Amino acid sequence: MSAEGERRARIAPKARTTSDRFRGRDAWIVGGVAAVAAVAAVLVPARGSVASLGSPGPLTRPHAAKGIACAKCHDEGEARSGRVTACVGCHGAHALRPGHGKLADAGRLGCATCHPAHGGAQGVTFSADGAFVRWGHGSEVSGKTTLSPPAGQTVALVSTAACARCHDTTDRLDPAARCVSGRPGDRATYCFDEHQKLGAAAGPSRAVCDKQHGGTLHLAWEAAREASQRTEWLAPTKPAGTPWAPAGAALGAGAVALLAVGLARRGLGVRPRAAPPAAPSPVADGAQRKLPVIDTSRCIGCNACVDACPFDVLELDRFVAVVARPDDCCGVVLCEQACPNGSLSISTGELREERPAVDASLQAVGVPGLYVVGDLTGLPLIKNAIAQGARAVQAIHASRPRGGGKATVDVVIVGAGPAGLSAALAAKSKDLSCVVLEQTTFAASIRRFPRGKVVYDPPLDLPVEGDLWLKESTKEELLAQWTRIVRRHALPIREHRRVVAVRREGDEFVVEAATEGGAIEAHRGRRVVLAIGKRGTPRELGATIAKGAESRVVYSLADAASYAGSRVLVVGLGDSAMEAAVALARQPGTQVTLSYRGAAFARGKAKNIDEVRRLAADGRIKLLWESEVVRVGDGTAVVRHEGVDKTLSADVVLALIGGVPSWDLVESAGVGRVRAGAAP
Repeated sequence: MSAEGERRARIAPKARTTSDRFRGRDAWIVGGVAAVAAVAAVLVPARGSVASLGSPGPLTRPHAAKGIACAKCHDEGEARSGRVTACVGCHGAHALRPGHGKLADAGRLGCATCHPAHGGAQGVTFSADGAFVRWGHGSEVSGKTTLSPPAGQTVALVSTAACARCHDTTDRLDPAARCVSGRPGDRATYCFDEHQKLGAAAGPSRAVCDKQHGGTLHLAWEAAREASQRTEWLAPTKPAGTPWAPAGAALGAGAVALLAVGLARRGLGVRPRAAPPAAPSPVADGAQRKLPVIDTSRCIGCNACVDACPFDVLELDRFVAVVARPDDCCGVVLCEQACPNGSLSISTGELREERPAVDASLQAVGVPGLYVVGDLTGLPLIKNAIAQGARAVQAIHASRPRGGGKATVDVVIVGAGPAGLSAALAAKSKDLSCVVLEQTTFAASIRRFPRGKVVYDPPLDLPVEGDLWLKESTKEELLAQWTRIVRRHALPIREHRRVVAVRREGDEFVVEAATEGGAIEAHRGRRVVLAIGKRGTPRELGATIAKGAESRVVYSLADAASYAGSRVLVVGLGDSAMEAAVALARQPGTQVTLSYRGAAFARGKAKNIDEVRRLAADGRIKLLWESEVVRVGDGTAVVRHEGVDKTLSADVVLALIGGVPSWDLVESAGVGRVRAGAAP
């Protein structure tokens, strides 16, 4: 044997006994012992602890306040089976709706199904002047409503989980959908009248509720709805009485590490992973152009990102996701979160279009105290506008200046759309005085929607920041809800005030507004919120309009039925134009022509594009590509198509070509612009 061979023979036994394979086995053993210790430390309570492995959790706040003992509700047999039959002893017999009554008769529905007596129950208890405590899971959150139910009243909240066995509360066709608030993430149902017979003004069922609520049950219910919307569903608290939990957690972490090392060294392909990045905010910064980037070598064509995108930006092409409509990407990054294997990521490049220069708190760069919110910042969703309005006022409240000066209000809000209304509600909730100046009427952008239009502001599973109501609804229902909120909170909205100037004087602002009569009003405020949006001033058609034909050019569609039997020329091919053309084409006798300067569909939701294509194929919509309206006359319109002027019969020209941002006002206030295409 050679010298080298002898050397290898001498060290071979040592190498075998210290190989990675055997070190991995040691890691498995140590890791297993540590994992068992961790589980035992966390689950087994300390001696003397009131908790036990079989404990159902603490009693609800009302039951604890009454000093209810276990034996009050459970005998020994019931304690083992979990059955509860003692509720009627304190609360009385309750009627049930017919469908629920059948389940109760079959033994599938009991009091504790909706109202567990232990940790899962939640509710609201009121004190003086509308103050309330929302309780549940051993936690309490305080707040105040605008109503004043009698002190001491308690209203139980029912979780949607109690309904999930039979109902889908996210399906608006399900009867239980009307029992939820519609606020994304809210797990409370609002069917407080479950125990009353439908349409019954009085009777045994009403008497039970009156007994519990002192005859003011409807006031208590309304206050409970408001309190629930102001607070979140309370999460379970961690159980107490486990002093070994920290040590168990440390052992558990060590166990995971040792197991990972053991697996890696056994060659099983487990590699140490870096800590995952923080989950991205569902609503992205609107100033930056954020586009999905798909790694085609890893994309599995599962369609998850396509389904998650609320703007139809993505499509599947040959079983691979592609960015089909990049101009419609509005910064919502749900597609990245939905991708199961990380093959889709969000890149940040140049700016999409001109934006006001604002910082993270929406305060204008170089103009302290002036905030810009809403469409003008680049996020077109109603939900985003609501969130930004509330967020700006939160920043104002955090930096609220001391009194003094000539200012008459804390905040002057310009614009009464979703962002402006949300800002006004936030100001009122934080005891900030404000005035809202609106050039037309509040919620004017919503009022311009077609009659009966379903307002769907995706993605509805994102949280709504602020107190302004929002859910999938018709235009009319949304306006009714917002009108109710404006009146209930007595928001100081000054309509028909067109703001013409915003200037800074010292540490305060002067906002000048022109009234319908031409007078100029001056409003002084310590802070200003510009919520003017981009749609306040429609973009003009740019064609020559004959004298007397001005009324034939309109910039919004209020009711498609009013144009039944008419000849309508629709200009534009965005979502608003396509939706209008589709609605008009469905009216009896209406002739619809779509004029667009481009050569193909460039943007818009896939469902709108598909419907326009279908109606065009059926001959119900005539499409004129690469065309431009050059003149509007009495009953006619001249369209330049393929270099030739053609005269079309047109009773009305509906110009839906977007709006013009009020940059003059913004820049006069000192707010700078970041140009499109620039690096963020």
